[in-house]
Amino acid sequence: MQEPELAPVGPHCRGGRLLSLAATARLANVPSVVSNLWLGMVCGVSAANPAIDARFWKTCATLGVAGICLYLAGNFLNDWADRDWDARHRPERALPRRLFPPDLFLMLAGGLAMAGLLSALAAHPRCLVTAAAIVVCIIVYTRFHKLAAWPVLPLALCRALLPVMGYMAIAGPPPSAALTGAAFGLACHVAGLSLGARFETMPQPPAAAMRPAPGLFLLAALAVFLSGHLGLSLPLPLCAAGLLPYGLWTTLCLTRFRHPISARVSNHLAGIPLLDWILLLPFFLTLRSGAVAMPCLWLPPLAFLAGKALQKPAPAT
Repeated sequence: MQEPELAPVGPHCRGGRLLSLAATARLANVPSVVSNLWLGMVCGVSAANPAIDARFWKTCATLGVAGICLYLAGNFLNDWADRDWDARHRPERALPRRLFPPDLFLMLAGGLAMAGLLSALAAHPRCLVTAAAIVVCIIVYTRFHKLAAWPVLPLALCRALLPVMGYMAIAGPPPSAALTGAAFGLACHVAGLSLGARFETMPQPPAAAMRPAPGLFLLAALAVFLSGHLGLSLPLPLCAAGLLPYGLWTTLCLTRFRHPISARVSNHLAGIPLLDWILLLPFFLTLRSGAVAMPCLWLPPLAFLAGKALQKPAPAT
C-alpha cells in the first residue's frame, strides 16, 4: 500500500505545520509540568534540608528537561497511536492532515522518552525509577485509552509521579506525607478533567459520566491542603489562603466555562499549577524570603498564565 503524500510546503503551510506540531506537543501544558516538578522538589527540601547552591539549581534544570521530554514523548506517541481515530473525529490534527509522516511522530516519541530517562538519571539515579514508571504509564494509557475508562488511572499517575520525581532528586525514600498528599491531589485533578476529555468530541456527553468530576476536584484540593497543613506543619490560615485561587478557578470551570467540553477541559488543564499553589503559596508566606521561597510565590501563577496564553495558538487537548 502506498504511503499518502504529505501536504505541500509553502510559507503559509510551514507556519501551519509549526502550530500543528505545537498542538501535538500540547505545548500549553508544559508550564504545568515544571510547576509539578517544583512542587515535589519543595517537599524534598522540607524533608532533607539540602544546600541551596549551584548544584541544586543544576539538578532543577536537569529535572525540568526530564519531565518536559517525558511529557512530550507521551503526546507524540498518543497522536501516532490515535491517527486513524483522529482521522474520523479530530481531522484538524497534524497526522490526519498529512502534515507529517506517522513514523516521524513515533521516532520523536522514542527519542524524547530516551532523553527524558537519561536526564532523570543525570538529575539523580533515584529519579530514573520514577521516570521509567512514567514511561510505563504512558504506554499503558496509549494502548487502552480508547477501549475503556480505567486508563484515566495511569494517565493520572503520570502527573502524580512528576512531583515524586522532583522529590527523589532531593530526598530519598520513603516519600514524605506532604509529597503523598500532593501527588494524590494531582492524580484526582487529572482523573476529574480526563472524564470530560473522553467526551469532548460528543455534542451531548452522558451526564452520569461527568458527575464524579466535582467530587474529584474537591478531593484534590483537600489532599494538597492537608499536605501543607499536616505534612509540612504550615499554619492553617495560610493554607486556607492557598485554597482560594484553585477553588475560584475550578468553580468557574464547572459553571461559567462548562461548555463546550473542550474549553472546560482546557481550563482545568491550565488550572493544574493553581493546585500546586495550595501548598506552595503558604510555604512562601511562612518563609517570605530565600532562594527556594520566591519561586513558590511566582512559579504557579506564571505557569497558569503561560498555559492560558499558549492555548490560543496551540490547543491543550
